[in-house]
Amino acid sequence: MNQSHVTGRQAPRRIAFATIGDASEVRFWSGTPFHMSKCLANEGHKVVNIGPLSAPILPLYKAYSKFCRTLRRRSLSPFHAAPVVAQYAADAARKIRALSPDIVFAPAGSTFAWSVPDGVPLVYASDATFRLVENYHPNYRNLSRAAREIAERLERSTIARADLVLYPSEWAAESAIRDYGADPARVHVIPWGANLEEPPDRTSVFECRKPGPCRLLFIGANWEEKGADVAVETLAELRGRGVEAELVICGCTPPEPVAQDGLTIIPYLDKNNREQRNRLDQLYRDADFFLLPTRADCYGIVFCEAAAHGVPSIAPATGGVPGAIRDGETGILLPPDATKADYATLIAETFADADRLARLKRSSRDAFEARLNWRAWSRRVSDLIQTL
Repeated sequence: MNQSHVTGRQAPRRIAFATIGDASEVRFWSGTPFHMSKCLANEGHKVVNIGPLSAPILPLYKAYSKFCRTLRRRSLSPFHAAPVVAQYAADAARKIRALSPDIVFAPAGSTFAWSVPDGVPLVYASDATFRLVENYHPNYRNLSRAAREIAERLERSTIARADLVLYPSEWAAESAIRDYGADPARVHVIPWGANLEEPPDRTSVFECRKPGPCRLLFIGANWEEKGADVAVETLAELRGRGVEAELVICGCTPPEPVAQDGLTIIPYLDKNNREQRNRLDQLYRDADFFLLPTRADCYGIVFCEAAAHGVPSIAPATGGVPGAIRDGETGILLPPDATKADYATLIAETFADADRLARLKRSSRDAFEARLNWRAWSRRVSDLIQTL
């Protein structure tokens, strides 16, 4: 795979930014396509969103998939049903032909990107391959055989069709080459950035720490998948060892009520709402560590956001997480099977070493400024696009 940085600015390109959803909507896919398209436009390119794409038959397959789940049967993913795929592909091809772009950029677009008309260069970006997420990520653990076969075929066809294949982690890039025969010269690893409209300025990040206990911050939308239970157990372990610690869990609620001293649960904060975003920023400013014992992750934009706030992350080295967390720089990685005792020991030792914690905070912010931001991503992508 290629990690080189092509230098030199050339003429701007007309880019058809193709997504199933609406890339101009910041809530679509947590804002990742929104920031991608915005930053490519800031590089001087003419970016035209051709999403959302249309598949009128999709609601029927969504209903059928929901019915299968109620019966606890393996389901056909609505987005991998052959008629749905055909409608998405036809709509994408029609809109691309009408636009006559220089480039088609399709983030997470394997459902339709394989059908991009010949003669138009295709840039495909994703955080994983189907082979990696199959039986790993919760969204892909209960697919029917037909859904798996279609998803595998679409992934292979899209990677073969793409002129550039971009991933944020070595984990994903290596799979494209190993599992799908991608040309290593076309595969590039470029970290994704923090989905923040207004990143905090560096001075505010390094203001004097508010005195008090060791403060842990957890942000995630799924209690079990993101390991909130392990985070709570880690808090209990720390307090049981006599370490004064607090944990704020934001973004999800437990399936059953949880009572634990030092624990605060905030079900949801909308970072697109200024008042709620200010509260979220304050949580980051108060935190000593960002703790996410995730069980399955293809990258982790939230780790980039923690780095932007100068908060080192503690997480397991699973999936694409090491693409966002460099051990000893933006945080500390533990084995995927790490226990509450492992997390507690690491946190207690690091918190007790003020110099080490200060270095981690500084290097986390440095990494955000150097590479874990969308401007750095778009500059590298823009240079690669010029080679097409």
